[in-house]
Amino acid sequence: MKDLTLGQIRRQNRVKQEVVAMALCVTASGVSKLEAKRIQDVPLQRAAAYLAAVGGQMKVELTLPDGVTLSLGEGDTA
Repeated sequence: MKDLTLGQIRRQNRVKQEVVAMALCVTASGVSKLEAKRIQDVPLQRAAAYLAAVGGQMKVELTLPDGVTLSLGEGDTA
């Protein structure tokens, strides 16, 4: 995975940092700290909330040892 940051995603989608801060109920400083991390270093729940704030969504696919695949995405309760 490319070392993509949440800040790069936000800027590509032309969303202001203040909008993300309001959606996540954090300060602009908190958003700045989150954006400095590589996306793979951000907890999944936090990354999903951030992506929703910039108009995206996160989907996760898990492959279990027995080969069964589980897909988790927006609206899933698992």
